[in-house]
Amino acid sequence: MHLRISISRRRLKTRIARCFSASISDGAAGQIFYDRDYHVHLGGAIPPQLIEKWIENNDISTDVTVPDIVASTRFVHPVVTVRDALIQYREAIQMTNKLAKKHFCQLTTTQNLPTFLTMYRAYSQRHLLHEYAATIARDEFMHPKADARVSLPVPNDISSHSKRCEMPREYANRAMDEMIYFQSSLLPTQILFISIPHQTFNKYKNHDYFDAFIDLLSERKNDLSTNLVSAPMFTNKQLSFDFAGQPLPLSQTVQPVSKLRNTFPEAMICYHHGEVCPGISFGDRVRDTFELLPYVNRIGHGLCFGLALLNLYSEENGVLKDKTTIDRATLEVNRNLALQCLSIMAQRNIGIEISPTCNITLGSAFSPDVLRRYVAAFLQEGVHIFLGTDDPAFLNTT
Repeated sequence: MHLRISISRRRLKTRIARCFSASISDGAAGQIFYDRDYHVHLGGAIPPQLIEKWIENNDISTDVTVPDIVASTRFVHPVVTVRDALIQYREAIQMTNKLAKKHFCQLTTTQNLPTFLTMYRAYSQRHLLHEYAATIARDEFMHPKADARVSLPVPNDISSHSKRCEMPREYANRAMDEMIYFQSSLLPTQILFISIPHQTFNKYKNHDYFDAFIDLLSERKNDLSTNLVSAPMFTNKQLSFDFAGQPLPLSQTVQPVSKLRNTFPEAMICYHHGEVCPGISFGDRVRDTFELLPYVNRIGHGLCFGLALLNLYSEENGVLKDKTTIDRATLEVNRNLALQCLSIMAQRNIGIEISPTCNITLGSAFSPDVLRRYVAAFLQEGVHIFLGTDDPAFLNTT
């Protein structure tokens, strides 16, 4: 079953921007940028026909289950068989193809979060991404001007059942080779964002491996003899990073962010932050942002600010996932903190990456109307919005 999407990315993203703009007054200081896909993961852009090919060739077994533990969701152990996830995925593609010409945002209502995580874990396997990187980068799901996220590999250690532990410098060289390969697989107009998973690299885990990679990257960047294939990675314009993965308290993840900024002052640094989830308290998410702002250029999602500004975070509105009740005084405190954060972001030209279909489908924005209100509020405070697709193939958005 080879399925394709019928509406072009450029037309759809233009429609999204216009739809948002219609909800914003002429006095809004912020702008919406949609000239490229500002937030997309290579592993989430695997086209349906490639998935079907992998199944046909038995590269992936559909009979297995893919467990995942994600602190950001109410599904503590979302285990779904790959076969069931694939069936729901196919149904979602068929449904959204019918709706594509009528709606600016396609809601994959049959595709819940466990299904999404199962698809992601089953098909975003490292060896397959490596082999088919150029194919994925050139498919219609990937914008020819995309900020493409690719995660650093996981270090080999005893827990990974490797023959021996990998030394930090060995890891740095292996990771560098992989990043150079992925960069060479992209179109010249696509930018590699080196994605750093929170759960793999943080204050308590693998910091020596991370430091070794950053040190090597700095050495290569300063080496005038760097070969032409890897050269695009080492210009200030294109040396870009993204922190993503399982949400952790900022106290555990700010150390690698600060090292990056201190090592590469002109680099682009993005950070997934503020998605709606009970893994970290809502108030902490807003407060933590102050510690993050000195180091980043853009915040991925940032929807906690929208909730705080609009006072939507209440059990009565059906927004809470963790059955927590927040009193009015706390809501007002969070709102004031969000306003302070957005004011600093506007002053420092720190933008927010919004991925409409992802934010709505996976529950962070709850509805297109709520998302439009978020965006309008951000723009009114002078914060720029950068549109992206996040995981376009798995969420079936173009």
